Amino acid sequence: MPRWLKVVIAATVPSTAGVLAWWICVANGLGLDSTSIVVGLVVLLPGTPLAIWAGQPEPGTGPPPGSKRDPRTVGDVPREPKAFQPRSDLSERIDKLFSARRTAAVCALVGGRGVGKTHLAAAYARRCIERGIPVAWLHAETVEQLHGSVDQLATEAGLRNDADDPASVARKVRAWLQERREPYLVVFDNATDPDLLAPLLPSHGRARVLITTNDHSFERLATMVTVEQFTEAEAVKYLRTRVGADDGGFRSLAEELDRLPLALGIAAAALVGPPRLSCESYLGRLHATPIEVLLARPRGEPYPTGVAQAIMLSVGQTSPEAARLLGELSVLSTSGVGFELLGPQAEPALAELGARSLVTFGGSDTTAFVHRLVRRAVRDQAGRDRTLAELVETAGQRLRVAVEDISDQDTWRKFPMIMAVAEHGAALWEAVEQVPEGEFAHMRAAAELVLRVRHVVASHLVYLNDGLRAAPVAEAVARGREKLLGAEHPDTLAATHTLAHAFEYAGQVMKAAALYQRVAADRAHVLGDDHPDTLWSRASVAFSYTMGGRAPEAVPMIEQVVADQQRALEPGHPTLLAARYFQAYTNVEGGRPERGIELFQRLIADHERLFDQDYPDTWVVKGQLARAYKAAGRADEAVQLYEHVAGEQARLLGADHPDTLITRHGLATAYEAVGRTADALAEYEWVVNRFEAVMGPEQTLTKTAREDLERARRSLRLK
Repeated sequence: MPRWLKVVIAATVPSTAGVLAWWICVANGLGLDSTSIVVGLVVLLPGTPLAIWAGQPEPGTGPPPGSKRDPRTVGDVPREPKAFQPRSDLSERIDKLFSARRTAAVCALVGGRGVGKTHLAAAYARRCIERGIPVAWLHAETVEQLHGSVDQLATEAGLRNDADDPASVARKVRAWLQERREPYLVVFDNATDPDLLAPLLPSHGRARVLITTNDHSFERLATMVTVEQFTEAEAVKYLRTRVGADDGGFRSLAEELDRLPLALGIAAAALVGPPRLSCESYLGRLHATPIEVLLARPRGEPYPTGVAQAIMLSVGQTSPEAARLLGELSVLSTSGVGFELLGPQAEPALAELGARSLVTFGGSDTTAFVHRLVRRAVRDQAGRDRTLAELVETAGQRLRVAVEDISDQDTWRKFPMIMAVAEHGAALWEAVEQVPEGEFAHMRAAAELVLRVRHVVASHLVYLNDGLRAAPVAEAVARGREKLLGAEHPDTLAATHTLAHAFEYAGQVMKAAALYQRVAADRAHVLGDDHPDTLWSRASVAFSYTMGGRAPEAVPMIEQVVADQQRALEPGHPTLLAARYFQAYTNVEGGRPERGIELFQRLIADHERLFDQDYPDTWVVKGQLARAYKAAGRADEAVQLYEHVAGEQARLLGADHPDTLITRHGLATAYEAVGRTADALAEYEWVVNRFEAVMGPEQTLTKTAREDLERARRSLRLK
């Protein structure tokens, strides 16, 4: 029965009975006092139960709007923290979103833990309270918290019956919000599951819903406002307001803490003391102290957790696959990890980590980034759990698969991948070196794997004639292997040989020669005189003399090495083929170009017999044959062969491959030799520009090409 009808009945029946009783009493001659008593009893006896009956709601329904209590504030809205930054751009977006809609609006503040989502929501809630808009602040991190908070709202609003279960309470609250004709703000703080909130969200009415979460999947329920770290200006202003005068370290401290509001708040509490600390002192502690200790929640601060705990709470909400991938990303380079390296199988875990705001994406959404403090928290936890070695080894295996099987022909095409692996390998080695000496035993296998990956990277860079980039990588590998395996271990000697090769291409030829000699002696001692590695080091010693301008001394050395190799190795052995290349080159440089031509021609014939016609090294040898033609005064033949080789290398390797550029440089010198000065200058200029763009201005090849260009220009001016 409608409530209005109940009210009419409750009012009409007692009054009608009272009038009838008064008429009867008067008709029977009762006195006034007696009549009043009788009429009062007649009205009161049915009127009281009827009034109670009319005031009761129908079972299973909530009270009509405005008929029950209208709670002004439910839950505890967080107070404004010290030095609160209003972040006007974000506040304006929230205001604009809610003011633009006259029906129910749902907004989600989404971002990682500690970026200040809760305090932004609280600031908006406080503004609503000041304007007289009721606010319900509900906790939504767990099922229990959400049900308890919603139950409190239902009780305060007079919606709840004793028999109601959580689903019934949710339906009543949603219906109540949809029936409101005046604004009402509901905040769901730290929501974790969109499916739990969906039944509570009104589809119409004047209610406003503000959600704070680190889960991007709330996008399907709400209009998202992304909350990130403070800007540099906000971070510095916060520290200046909270701490006082800047001692010159606010910017550095803000960057070290990733401008994370939670971390800055905890740091500021330490800086103001007592005792008061300088930024420099705090940074020193930050580098030396686990963040779960240094960035723990101070007493009295309006944050429920410390930084590490907040981060690891998010990690704990992910699947095991996503947590493992986050561990890998946390030991790789801070510059981001490309999806090409991670592979398509990592996409579900990446999506989960992104949804939890544990990783961000850049580079047209093809690179995954992990913020510095997330990395630190994950790595510190792995260190405590003794799983850091496993993370490093897993990441190292990923790098090994990516870089180890790159062929010579694909090296230049895969150059970006090689450089990415170089950077990630350096980050893994840094993680290895940070392990205390007493705990290093369980890291040994991971360390050897990382060194293997970095050695492959150095070898690829050497193949590309990039000695400047190869040298520091090779040096780190040689040093690391010596520490792990000893100075005379074959793997250590291989790394030292690669380092010498890198020095050679970096222009430090005699330094390379000394290293080659040392490795050759050690290999002879460890492996024997006729071992291919020993013979290879001996050939490299001779060739380093050639590259150092001492070719006449190198000629007998390389002739002897080749003779020894021909005695000990099969004709097609890679070491013998490389030494024969050195032999031919050294003869040309040593003033015996016709002998060099003969040796190059024989080597080319063997290459064409052993390999297919597109084998890259065959075209390198042919390019050197053209160089020998020029040295022998056969410049026309040199031009013809250079042009042919350059075209084939551009087709096979690419126009910017270092091998192609070296051939084009040789072509410029051949043009100059036959008097085609304009062609020579154009070729020199093109080669110099490409060397500078591809390899950098400081590379030996770039400098040599630039010197030849300037020499040719001077020669033209003299003419």
